[in-house]
Amino acid sequence: MSNTIATDSLFSIEQRDALRLLARMIIPSTAAYNLPGADDDLIFADILESAKANEAQIAESIDFAMSHDLGSGVSIEQVASELEGHPAMAALVSLVMQCYYRDDRIMVSLEVEPRAPFPQGFDVPQGDWSMLDAVQKRGKIWRDA
Repeated sequence: MSNTIATDSLFSIEQRDALRLLARMIIPSTAAYNLPGADDDLIFADILESAKANEAQIAESIDFAMSHDLGSGVSIEQVASELEGHPAMAALVSLVMQCYYRDDRIMVSLEVEPRAPFPQGFDVPQGDWSMLDAVQKRGKIWRDA
């Protein structure tokens, strides 16, 4: 018997199905690199768990996406083009990206040791600081508080 009761679920079955489809649309699997998509069982479980912190905004994103008829013969590309860049989707896209790049398999594929960044930290190569010259020449663009 499961320890989960119906009220433990953040979303309805339809919302979870839509969320899984949205996760796959945001980050699909890739056979070329043998990487899972964001709808992978482990990654999706992390998405569901992490959604608890921002349940209202994620539910709004799912409901907005569901209002675009995700499953009635409309292609994923059509739905994705309608949803892309819409403010209602920002919280969901952020959540999916965070959970995806927390997965050890993804970190290993990026040749990054799958561990917490602290206390050891990660070495970041020095970049070309001259790229900031235009910003520095622009001067102060804020007001003092």
